[in-house]
Amino acid sequence: MTRNAPPWRLMNAAERRRYWWGHWRLGVPAATTLGLVFAMTVPLVVPVPVLPQLALIGIFVWATFQPGLMTPWVAFLIGLVADLLFAQPLGINATLFAAAAGFVRVFETRYGHHAHGFDWAVAAVLVVVFELLTWQLMALAGRPVPLLPLAWQVLTSIVAYPLVVALCAWVQRRAFGDERT
Repeated sequence: MTRNAPPWRLMNAAERRRYWWGHWRLGVPAATTLGLVFAMTVPLVVPVPVLPQLALIGIFVWATFQPGLMTPWVAFLIGLVADLLFAQPLGINATLFAAAAGFVRVFETRYGHHAHGFDWAVAAVLVVVFELLTWQLMALAGRPVPLLPLAWQVLTSIVAYPLVVALCAWVQRRAFGDERT
């Protein structure tokens, strides 16, 4: 919270509500990524699983845009929701989402701002590594997954990257304002 806020007990109920509602933006990246997790559950009538890994891309994008708001522990909680929603062994997505958010934080501090194409290439590599680790962890958990559906998911995730970036950029402009001057 802010350093200049009065102590909680000195605030009346209206001041407390105003104080908490003033911080609603802190949950925007997590809410957007949870929306992407729920979007991944949309049923599609196609012969192959082509739904992209939207949540992972959302974590990558928000950890790039707002690294202070998409921390590894927030990504871990989103991963727990994804594990429950997708009926996967508890902890697979949670661990991999937290690792992805941590990787992006370290990568961003080391390399700073860069071009969209470079981010797209890094996201593509991250998706490939994520799917390979998911394949290994699912096999380790006794629920092996064929590699072909994961390959389709990698391809569709790479193609969906610009759409997720556009969505997250639009949400960021609406929630945090346009920082271009």
